[in-house]
Amino acid sequence: MSGAVPGLPTDMTVDSTALFDALPDAYLVLNGRDEVIHANACYLEMSGRRAEEVLGKSIYDINPTLSAPQMAARRDWLLATLDALDIGESRLSPLIRYDGHPAGNGDGERYWQARATRLAGVGTAAPVVVLRINDVTDQIVQSEQSRREHAKLRSQARLRKLLVDEANAALQTHRERLEELLAFAKVGAWELDIATGFMACTDQCKANMGLPPSETIDESRVFGELMHEADRQDVRAAMDRAIASHAHFEVEYRVVWRDGTMRWLMSRGAARYLQDGSPQSVIGFTIDITARKASELHYRAIAEEEQRAREISERGAQAMDHFVAAVSHELRSPLHAILWWTTLLERGTDPAHVSRAAEVIERNTRQLARMVDDLLDSGAIATGKLSVELRPLDMAALAATVAEDLRLDAESRHVTLVVTAPAPCMVHADENRLKQVVLNLLTNALKFAERGNVEVTVALNGQCAELSVSDSGVGIAPEALERIFERFEQAHQDRAQRVPGLGLGLWMVKNLVMLHNGTVTAHSDGLGKGATFRVCLPAVAA
Repeated sequence: MSGAVPGLPTDMTVDSTALFDALPDAYLVLNGRDEVIHANACYLEMSGRRAEEVLGKSIYDINPTLSAPQMAARRDWLLATLDALDIGESRLSPLIRYDGHPAGNGDGERYWQARATRLAGVGTAAPVVVLRINDVTDQIVQSEQSRREHAKLRSQARLRKLLVDEANAALQTHRERLEELLAFAKVGAWELDIATGFMACTDQCKANMGLPPSETIDESRVFGELMHEADRQDVRAAMDRAIASHAHFEVEYRVVWRDGTMRWLMSRGAARYLQDGSPQSVIGFTIDITARKASELHYRAIAEEEQRAREISERGAQAMDHFVAAVSHELRSPLHAILWWTTLLERGTDPAHVSRAAEVIERNTRQLARMVDDLLDSGAIATGKLSVELRPLDMAALAATVAEDLRLDAESRHVTLVVTAPAPCMVHADENRLKQVVLNLLTNALKFAERGNVEVTVALNGQCAELSVSDSGVGIAPEALERIFERFEQAHQDRAQRVPGLGLGLWMVKNLVMLHNGTVTAHSDGLGKGATFRVCLPAVAA
């Protein structure tokens, strides 16, 4: 095979056989009977054959060292590649696998693939088939290895996905169980994003705040709408302290539901921090403690009531002690006076002493009678047996009369008694009991006036006939005003022990006024600033 090559100078020839033999791929050239007419060096080396073992022989019969099954497979492979191959057509064969090298000098598996091309003959030459054969074992091994690795990776990925899915399913199951348990205990979980104020809450957390699951919650809504206004500042301060000190917080507060129901909640939480130490979020839980709080408040109220009862009992015992001491003192003084003057009458004959003794005995006897009357009246009031007979009465005239009866007593105490010019002021009242009210108020005012003034006024105030008794005396402390009308109570115990009185006067005033469907109040700006007592009875037309 030699001749001129187009495009080259005419004086240059190329040995076609040498060129074909030097090709880097394995080639066979077949004639019309599928006999090998050319085999290049690459093919002979790849197949492990000599030229005489291949040339002139049918392509189906070369490599006779293969096993019978492989020879049959090789024939089928060649037929699929060469059969009915048209001139100019090129066909790529499927892969064929050999168990070992076709020449019998190798181990392992080998894979070949061929490309057949039918060419027209040159001049009068018959068509030929050029068969390029490639040993693709390395590619197949690499491809298979890559496939196995990919399969392994896919298997590992599927395994990882399976494990992740199982873990997620288990996590979801645990989460659902946890939520069920939290819901059963009415415990809601939440997380607050400090930067945005957004709160992620469980359904139970929203239910504790009186909201449906579809509602959204943020920090401003909790502190501006849901939480009771009186608790917001304390809860905010507790959270801020906990975040600043990297500690947890626990707070109790009230929330008002949309239907107006007020519930008590307890929240406990702690902050989560970034690497630089700045707070990122706050996580916590909320539980409805309304029942517990109601019980706690109930028992606290009971304790406070018991404390008040003890205080009242102690005050009552103290008041009774003072009352017994006052009664003893008040009874002893007039009795001693009566006894002393009676003894003087028995021993003396001076007529002047007789007149003086009669006066003293009469005055002290009247004092004893008033004390006995007060004790009897207080007993009747306490047992509900005291009654009044209400008739039309001018309260202004009655007050002026009682004031005039006490004027000498006021002068003896160096107290100026002022009675405002009375204008008719009609009420329905029991005359004797109303006199007792006015008398007790005036006596009380004179007792504490301290050489000052006592003013009596009666006037209409709307539908009320108002009696006002004011003095410029020692006044009443604010804490004493609350119990000034209690039985046996005296605002100035030390002062009261130096003047007549059993601590029943104002208590009787209050009860007698109530029997007249009226009210009585006391006012004082404090110690040393005097006091004013006002009695209001329903006014009637004159």
